[in-house]
Amino acid sequence: MRPNIILATAALNGFIATGFAAIGSHALSFEGKGSDLFQQAIDFHYVHILALAACAMLGRWGQQKWATRGAIFFLVGIIGFSASLYWRAIMGPGSLGSFHWITPIGGLSLMAGWLSLALGALKAQQENL
Repeated sequence: MRPNIILATAALNGFIATGFAAIGSHALSFEGKGSDLFQQAIDFHYVHILALAACAMLGRWGQQKWATRGAIFFLVGIIGFSASLYWRAIMGPGSLGSFHWITPIGGLSLMAGWLSLALGALKAQQENL
């Protein structure tokens, strides 16, 4: 994936996360721990938007393979982790049903994204010595 596509994806996710934050603050009412789950989803979404932007920078440093891997892991993680938390916050506990495994898989994907970003940065450093 080209760095400009990764950066555009990060920006689009920023738009989406900001929209969700506004909707969560002004249009939704939560029961129980729903508000906390929704806030956690927003927080993780925003943090990983910055990680996507870092992947774009990594691609500019000549590490497009690692940048692409990281970006894909981060996107899968945002969808798996944050989106499932948004869903649970709005629909209630147990609403994922047999898809309850999506949240931890999303979390593992976010971790893999961070690892890809780190490995790509180290490889870029080695090549620039």
